[in-house]
Amino acid sequence: MKVRCVANTGKSLSQKNLDLGYKKESKFNVEIESEYIVYSMMRWGETLDYLIIGEKSEVPSWYPVELFEVVNHLLPPVYYFIFSKYKNYKGKESQLAIWGYKEMTTSLDHYIALTEENTRALEIFFKRKCQIDEFEELSQFRFKK
Repeated sequence: MKVRCVANTGKSLSQKNLDLGYKKESKFNVEIESEYIVYSMMRWGETLDYLIIGEKSEVPSWYPVELFEVVNHLLPPVYYFIFSKYKNYKGKESQLAIWGYKEMTTSLDHYIALTEENTRALEIFFKRKCQIDEFEELSQFRFKK
């Protein structure tokens, strides 16, 4: 799956994302009109984020979906899915859904380690990144306009 950046500031975010702590003044590490491969998607509460590698970055980060439009809708065959309910920090029941490579969906420890830029988690991510990038490259032949 590939997306194109259509906005890169908090001005484009919904109130739900702003309530999570983003600010209208937030500037994201993505460039308008640039395209990015999505390595995982996470629906947390009422928001959706993409895991991508931003501009001038060597590690993945989560970005609000509202900053992008989809340009290739095909999901990689290595994507898995998980859905769970949990109590949020306010004690309210919430939901989590993740689409992505196996380790992202089967291990909360991997998700946490990746956000902390743990060496082993990054090794796993880059292994899966190669698989997803290869699939994305091959799928471009089917979706060129």
